[in-house]
Amino acid sequence: MFGLYVALIVLAVCLYFKWSCSYWTRAGNVAGPKPLPIFGNLLEQLTGQKHFGEIFEEMYRAFPQASWVGYYKISNQPGIVVRDLELVKEVLTSSFSSFNQNDFIIDEKIDPLLAYNPFTQSGERWKERRNQMTSVFTMNRIRATFPLVQQVADEFVQFIARTRKTDPHFEAKDICAKYTINVVASVGFGIDAESFTNPNAEFPLMGNSLFAPTWMTAIRSQLALFAPGLAKFLRVPFIPGYVDRWFRRMVQETIRQRKDAKRHDFFQVMYDNLSENGTVEVNENHVVGHSVTFLTEGFETSSSMMSYLLYELAANPSIQERVVKELRTVMEESGGQLTEAGLHKLVYMEAAMMETLRMHTPVFTLPRICTKDYELPPQFPNDTKRITLRRGTSVIIPVYAIHYDPEIYPMPYTFDPDRFMEENRKNRPRHAFLGFGEGPRLCLGMKFALHQSKIGIATLLNKYRVKLSSKQELPLEFAKSSFLLCPKTGIWLNFEDRE
Repeated sequence: MFGLYVALIVLAVCLYFKWSCSYWTRAGNVAGPKPLPIFGNLLEQLTGQKHFGEIFEEMYRAFPQASWVGYYKISNQPGIVVRDLELVKEVLTSSFSSFNQNDFIIDEKIDPLLAYNPFTQSGERWKERRNQMTSVFTMNRIRATFPLVQQVADEFVQFIARTRKTDPHFEAKDICAKYTINVVASVGFGIDAESFTNPNAEFPLMGNSLFAPTWMTAIRSQLALFAPGLAKFLRVPFIPGYVDRWFRRMVQETIRQRKDAKRHDFFQVMYDNLSENGTVEVNENHVVGHSVTFLTEGFETSSSMMSYLLYELAANPSIQERVVKELRTVMEESGGQLTEAGLHKLVYMEAAMMETLRMHTPVFTLPRICTKDYELPPQFPNDTKRITLRRGTSVIIPVYAIHYDPEIYPMPYTFDPDRFMEENRKNRPRHAFLGFGEGPRLCLGMKFALHQSKIGIATLLNKYRVKLSSKQELPLEFAKSSFLLCPKTGIWLNFEDRE
């Protein structure tokens, strides 16, 4: 009898997975890659064979005529990968109300700080929390940080000068992270992060621990993206407990100091907004959560973009010289100094940044959840059948695949900043470039990221010529286990004095 029960249970499980793997067939013979029971189409991601960005790129390329492709997440939950740029526009912008939630689920009880990040929220809570941060990143406030950021950039160059006397080889991600963490600490909290002077400084150690490509970070990312139910069951926080406690102490000390003397920085603006200029008591989770948001917006993705830009400029010396020629022409107009007004004239440098984000986008996909039923366009050009996308279904915008589509970007593996000069940019659909996202969920820190990155890169290139180090492994590969873009074996550079 026991054997019969076991057989029935096995049969029931097999029938369930057969049924769950047939969702897109039952929905209307939707085209897509064949799934595996339990693992759907993401087994290679779980085993570390491929990055999920590569998996979705393969789906994108396998169905070149499709507007969208049906796929299966872990536990065979259905989802779609969007191919057509008009549908990308619908999801991110035109029909935003039907796709206003990121498919990155966290439990507020386990991760209270992330619960205050607009990235993890939807609906009215997303609006409220995004508005609280939008007022911090106004252009006037960003412009006002120029002297502080320039001071950090000067320290950046001094650090390169000191260090290369004993070791000429620099890992780009490491040095750019030191720069951006010092900028965020200075303009955000009025703190010297000591990245350039103290290898054991707490601020950079805590910031780096959020994104370091360790096995634990990989597990946390995988669970949040692909198995949030399991993450909740296992009570695995995305932010480690020791980081949570450090941020709380840091923010509490900052608030205590501000009672005696206010400071004109981003933290003060955020705190004044939350406290309605001191008239209401601020929830600690609110202010600490938004502080973590500011750190994530201003630190990791900027350092990634800067490090890959330096790599591309080192690998393409003629483009590097064109960037420097523009820079020095702009500086000559202001007596040999870089000014805030001059930053806006560095159009070729900015084009090089955009081309870097195209080729080396920090995020491989923009994952959304359908928040109310939506009628999809026909899957193929000659098809008339329309499928209703049900609420709760995963929707993937494959940024990596779109950025390397030769139909959109000819010779996509060639670094060519001219693609992003105004005359060429206007000839492409707006949603063909997603380095900062698009629509209402456009990256909050985009303007600040460009601001601090331009200052850092300009100050560095005015002093040094950047070259690839003999330690650099080619071809340059990214880590398969990292949620955000991260070089597999580092980006190694040398710096030579310019005349």
